Amino acid sequence: MQNAVTPLYMDWSFWAVIVALTAVVLSQIPPIHVILKRAKLDLELYSKLSITHKLGNPNLQLHLILNNIGGRRVRVKDISVALSRDGTNVIDFPAQNYLQNQNDQNTVLFTTFSLDPKNEWAHITNFLRSFGREDEKAYQKIEGDLLADFRSYQKEKKGNASAESEEAYEHPSNLVQPASDFFEKHFCWKAGEYNMTISVVTDSKSADISKNYRFTIFESHTETLASIKEHFKYGGGLYWNPKIQTSVILEVTEA
Repeated sequence: MQNAVTPLYMDWSFWAVIVALTAVVLSQIPPIHVILKRAKLDLELYSKLSITHKLGNPNLQLHLILNNIGGRRVRVKDISVALSRDGTNVIDFPAQNYLQNQNDQNTVLFTTFSLDPKNEWAHITNFLRSFGREDEKAYQKIEGDLLADFRSYQKEKKGNASAESEEAYEHPSNLVQPASDFFEKHFCWKAGEYNMTISVVTDSKSADISKNYRFTIFESHTETLASIKEHFKYGGGLYWNPKIQTSVILEVTEA
């Protein structure tokens, strides 16, 4: 007589192997509450910001801290700032570059990046609008005309033995005026109460975040930033940088 074959489903050693394999698989899967947790970001801002400009074109520097407090990876696609002064829209501009480390001298181009759960992105970030085609053309002409005039002066000076070696050269008003006009057209750091909205756009709408902040620019700040105009007639702020204060640090609070 042949021995009866035990069905596989009755073989306890088989089920022991299945249970062990299942335990291994489950140990590699995140808890169900993590799987169901949506993508979510938290935004923090350092309590100070810096404002400056290039021939009036505004620049804003912020120390941003982004934390992924959700249960899924988030890809940050864009960060932008919108400013209004005394209730009137002033300007909005995107993140352009940032410092990889706080002590770095050179910036890194801002591009999209991913944040895994519990990870953080914290960097000093620069927000500005690059010159458009027409503004870039106008800026290059202003700088080029002043620099050509200065070189002409230097060439003439070398042939004039009586010229003072340390004499400061003042450009003619017809070359300086376009620089002043360009500055007035773009300069926006006027005195007033500012509302600042920081918006972070991701690949998941539920993770997008926006926060409001406020800061104040006083007349003394505006005067400090605009003082560069006095150097335009000497080419300062254009083809060379005078040793003056060109930025202002302000307190910022959450609105």
